[in-house]
Amino acid sequence: MGSIEGMVGAVKNLDDYKKSLRDGRLVFYRGKKVDDVTKHPILSLAVNHLGYLFGEGVEDSELRERLFYYDPELKATVSALYKEPRSPSDLNDRFQMTYEMAKTIGIIVAHISSDAIFASKIITSELGGEYRERLLNYAGNAVKNNLFIAGAQIDVKGHRTLRPAQQKDADLYVHAVEEKSDGIVVRGAKMHTSNAIVCNELFVLPGRAFRQGEEDYSIAFAVPANAKGLKLICRPAISAEAALNDLEGARASRVAVLESLTIFDNVFVPWERVFVYKDVEKATRLALMFALWHRFSAVSYRVGLAEYLIGLAKLVAEANGVEQAAHIQKDIVDVVTYAEIQKMCAKMAAYEGIRHEETGIYIPNPIYTNIGKLYSNANYLNVVHSLMDIAGGLAITAPSGDDYDNEELRKDINKYLSAAIPGEERFKLFLILRETVALMGGEESVTHIHAEGSERASLIELYRTYDFDGPKQLIKGLLSKMR
Repeated sequence: MGSIEGMVGAVKNLDDYKKSLRDGRLVFYRGKKVDDVTKHPILSLAVNHLGYLFGEGVEDSELRERLFYYDPELKATVSALYKEPRSPSDLNDRFQMTYEMAKTIGIIVAHISSDAIFASKIITSELGGEYRERLLNYAGNAVKNNLFIAGAQIDVKGHRTLRPAQQKDADLYVHAVEEKSDGIVVRGAKMHTSNAIVCNELFVLPGRAFRQGEEDYSIAFAVPANAKGLKLICRPAISAEAALNDLEGARASRVAVLESLTIFDNVFVPWERVFVYKDVEKATRLALMFALWHRFSAVSYRVGLAEYLIGLAKLVAEANGVEQAAHIQKDIVDVVTYAEIQKMCAKMAAYEGIRHEETGIYIPNPIYTNIGKLYSNANYLNVVHSLMDIAGGLAITAPSGDDYDNEELRKDINKYLSAAIPGEERFKLFLILRETVALMGGEESVTHIHAEGSERASLIELYRTYDFDGPKQLIKGLLSKMR
């Protein structure tokens, strides 16, 4: 396994990881260049998020041990997220770990890296030759050295009714602009790139299905986060900025997944880092295969986050003294149904997984994966509606943590916010609720509707992959018996 140009050495722990981020990368937050993301009051929350993948803050010793496994081929202990699923049981273990980590952290688990690696192993195995060898060599080095890889897939797209080659500005989709003897030069931009600002490596994937004539866009490659010409403009972390008091922001003030507008300004990519090149069919296959893995991960982590909503719904109903009301019980059951349908879909996607013959990797079942993801997209805001119905207006109008720090006001809050439970307990519960529906509400609403693919994307995939022959034959059988 040869070395990869620009790749950092082994990252053994969280301290190593933080040091690896001080590499001159070009990161901007609210218009200002950030020299050290590990020391920035907001961007460091994304560093904290990655700390959990090193076992930092994971109190459950059993879960902490399951985060790692010994890879006999690499002869190293590596992240269990990179363990190739070789059976439906392995896929279910992957779901279970993602689900439990989401509950532990309280936000999504960013393992886009392994989704990208698995999808790329499958597609490059079909390409064969140098592309397969490049990917295996790259993945082996990255996984063995415990590097964090961010995935960049979604292009900025420009005018949505126009194909990539029809755009007035070709850079609205990432594309190859020059071919050299030792590599290629790429230009363009990706958006929604989760945690690129704190990654070691950026894995760039095709963002859509391509057609003939779009070869320059049909590429996949990887670059280090400090590559010359790479610029990362981080989105504002509004929820974290608003969590100013220790009583507020139980989740938002601890960890974050932060996305960036990721700009490639004539970035050079050595051939050893190019995995698909001007191949329309394979680039399209890779885009779809990555999306499938990514949606399986989405349904998995969303089950964990949905259980936060169940807990909130039940405790708030009890605090208000209305848990026996019929319409409140229906609201709570709606939240339970939302969580459990996604859990069933994730488990069925695992247990009905499909073996890829060339690699032996088990792929999540696309039908159950896309049904779970589509259900999650379509019903999240209904669940938030149920939560608000249970809570009432206090979901937004409760006093602040600063008010509670004032001893005189604290007495008033404890007195007047008492209900079926003491005022102090109810007040703190409603601070968590406000964080969920307001402080983080906008971010999580957009995430649940669009992240890992929109409703339309899942609908298209369901229609494309569903086997209609059996149901059609049932009707044809009836037709054949009619006079």
